[in-house]
Amino acid sequence: MPKESLSGTLEEQCEFLYDLAVEKMSQGNYTGAAHALKEILKYKPDFRDAQQLYQEVKERKSEQTFLLMMAFAGAAVFVAIGGVVGVPNDLVFLVVVVIGALVGYGVGNLISSFRSRRVAP
Repeated sequence: MPKESLSGTLEEQCEFLYDLAVEKMSQGNYTGAAHALKEILKYKPDFRDAQQLYQEVKERKSEQTFLLMMAFAGAAVFVAIGGVVGVPNDLVFLVVVVIGALVGYGVGNLISSFRSRRVAP
């Protein structure tokens, strides 16, 4: 799919990209939001609160990545435990992996909440 080119004044283009970034953030698509905000900052760094919004997007994207990695780590730990215990069949093994991912995600959320408490004034 080819990239679309924006038309209109710089202000209108920035407005479009800003609205797109806010929409992407509401969907949890922080990568898409970051791309839109980078375009704004490249051509009009003082547009609205794009700088602050970009910082927020970077923080949320980092947190999202951390939680995903914790879920993978939890799944890996539970796979290892399932292997040692000798899980009887694939269905039970799959349940063990899902439970491990949920536990890892929960631990990641717990760690994130402690981090935010420590950082908050």
